[in-house]
Amino acid sequence: MTISAISMPKWGMEMSEGLVSDWHFAIGDTIQAGDDVVDVETSKIVNTVTATGSGVLRAITAQSGETLAVGAILGVLADADTSDEEIAAFIRSKSASGTSEVAAEPVAPTQPAPQSPAPPAVAAAVVELPARAIASVTPLPAAVQLGALAAGEDDSQVAASPVARRLAAQYGVNLNNISASGRHGRVSKSDLEAAVSAAGGKLISPAPATTHSRPAVDDSLIKATPVARRLAQELGISLADCRCSGDRGRVSKADVEAAAALQRKLEIFPDLPADEPEPYLTNTMSGMRKTIAARLQQSKQTAPHFRVQVDVEIDNLLAVRQQINASSSQARVSVNDFIIKACASALMQVPGVNVQLEGDTIRQFRHADISVAVAIDEGLITPIVRQADTKGLIAISQETRDLATRAKINRLQADEFQGGSFCISNLGMYGVKQFDAIINPPQAAILAVGSGEQRPVVKNGSLQVATVMTLTLSSDHRIIDGALAAQFMASLKGFLEQPATMLG
Repeated sequence: MTISAISMPKWGMEMSEGLVSDWHFAIGDTIQAGDDVVDVETSKIVNTVTATGSGVLRAITAQSGETLAVGAILGVLADADTSDEEIAAFIRSKSASGTSEVAAEPVAPTQPAPQSPAPPAVAAAVVELPARAIASVTPLPAAVQLGALAAGEDDSQVAASPVARRLAAQYGVNLNNISASGRHGRVSKSDLEAAVSAAGGKLISPAPATTHSRPAVDDSLIKATPVARRLAQELGISLADCRCSGDRGRVSKADVEAAAALQRKLEIFPDLPADEPEPYLTNTMSGMRKTIAARLQQSKQTAPHFRVQVDVEIDNLLAVRQQINASSSQARVSVNDFIIKACASALMQVPGVNVQLEGDTIRQFRHADISVAVAIDEGLITPIVRQADTKGLIAISQETRDLATRAKINRLQADEFQGGSFCISNLGMYGVKQFDAIINPPQAAILAVGSGEQRPVVKNGSLQVATVMTLTLSSDHRIIDGALAAQFMASLKGFLEQPATMLG
């Protein structure tokens, strides 16, 4: 008998809890080592937990949308013939022993199902136990003979979703012959069915629904939690008829239940008018949004901000940028890359700004670790260009693009956005002329970058036109004085107006 706990992993030193997001498996599914099992949202990123062992998902103890501490038990993997009593006893023992033992088992979490009462001795975190042991799925007789699709070497190592692997066994198809387009390069159910159809095979009809049929309206693109989507299918409710009050604007289980209750009421009283829709949408703040709100509120309340502003002429910078990008097809240097390099150079000249404040301790950094603010769907994240003072413009450009791309798909590692000695927030691409930014603690300064635009300037007593950009430095007056901030801005202005001085 093999039973293993699925527990909340720990990513990064600062992680203390995680929000269970999207589950990829349901109770009764067979999980193979290496399968992506569940997405867990931390304060800034969403990481995918990967299974380190194999087994049948026998119990789920956490639902989508729950926030649990690191090490908390989320579910159980076990052999199919393991009894429910043994599963329940295992959960009780893990719950009673605390989180430290559970956290040592890096097995992956899994997909929630409708709630049922937990045994009295089981901790409150347990929300569901299976009503009966779920046996392994027995392959159905193959619906078609697919000839060439059945031939090939062992396909046990081919990356495929559990549903695709189960169907492949039913059809007698070797997964080595299927082109994968699913998540993380896996063979998906649609990949398998497309290959079977192309080979002239007949698809296996799904089993008839035992409760309500799925609504005729296609609601597959409506954002919903896995529990809500499954419940809507069972009740015959279209997700398009539901509110979106769940986290990140998704339809929640409660929204489906409310829509079902209204439908039953209208069936009993057909002349009853439907309630007028609310004139607004109610969304729960995501974990990332809560973290941003808490950190920025703390910054404004505890750090006495003061600001220094300069205008910088960037015509020389634009000319150098054009030359660099024209010299190589691989070079795609942006104005922001120049700003990162210039800030790193200025921080080396004025190291008093290259600091963090932790309590009564000031950390003086030897290198410029530049945080660059990146806007994503749910807020803001600041990936870090480490030791930017030691890197060239093209290297900074390539690293910044890579970090920004992975930030937007929630694939940053914790150490890639935690820390940093200085921050840059650039809204110039949105046509913003100038703005004030809030310091990102524990850093002590942040640079707000406006758009470069043609403005009239006076040179040698005559009026001329130049491309000018407004920069605003917000500093923590507890450790950065006005004169120090002014020195930094003067140094930064010099590097940007004469970019050759920072390329040597």
